[in-house]
Amino acid sequence: MLKSRLIPCIITKGDLVVQSYNFNRYLPIGNIKTAIEFFVNWDVDEIVILDIDATKNGRSPNLQLVEWATTECFVPLTIGGGIKNTEDVKNLLNAGADKICVNTIALHNPAFISEASYIYGSQCVTVSIDVKLTPNGYRVYDHSQKVVTEKLPSDYAMELEALGAGEIFLNSVDRDGARTGYDIDLLKSVSSTLRIPVIACGGVGRFEHLPAGVLKGGCQAVAAANIFQHSEHSTIAAKSTLLNHGVDVRLSSSVKYENFEFDAMGRPY
Repeated sequence: MLKSRLIPCIITKGDLVVQSYNFNRYLPIGNIKTAIEFFVNWDVDEIVILDIDATKNGRSPNLQLVEWATTECFVPLTIGGGIKNTEDVKNLLNAGADKICVNTIALHNPAFISEASYIYGSQCVTVSIDVKLTPNGYRVYDHSQKVVTEKLPSDYAMELEALGAGEIFLNSVDRDGARTGYDIDLLKSVSSTLRIPVIACGGVGRFEHLPAGVLKGGCQAVAAANIFQHSEHSTIAAKSTLLNHGVDVRLSSSVKYENFEFDAMGRPY
């Protein structure tokens, strides 16, 4: 059985790392190269970098950044933002990315998923789904148009799986930056319908929120952004918490996972 993965997500606007709150408020917190250097020295299974303005601003993926990152980064690297065609996918993979993450193009041109997975393999095609809870239930949110669609997340995820998506990055807009934990009902509604892995995202405010993404949400990986940005060794503390809750995670022989204590805010010390 595959081990559950811990994935820090770096949200950027261009080269600037930001903290996101409900997809409509962003707090700048630093430089992207510093953030990457921060994580590669810690114990993470992958890194996801999402440039949330690239598509809206017509900006192509930053290949120079990916090339630099692959010289510093020894864990799989997933890149999202600004991907418009399979040429962008080829360029990102040639630059050193292990996987691409797409959102807008999957919503507006689903055939792209089939084409990309046919050419490069489904293992490198991650599709991000943003979801809002409406009076009629969960619906897929189109960040590029800032509208809630009529698509049901579970139906849409199954459509993407059939088209060739390798995994789903499932993000709750309502929980984004809320620090109240994952939306477990949302995670279960999607993960229970799929054979491909689901990555949980949105809402982690304390490390003890992470195990629920696997144990209750049925996901194969847990991702978070804001919580990892301010505490030294935060990803190690996160794995320690997952381990203590019985989640089977990949461990490094050079890292000590014991003896983490947490303050009243859930921060390791």
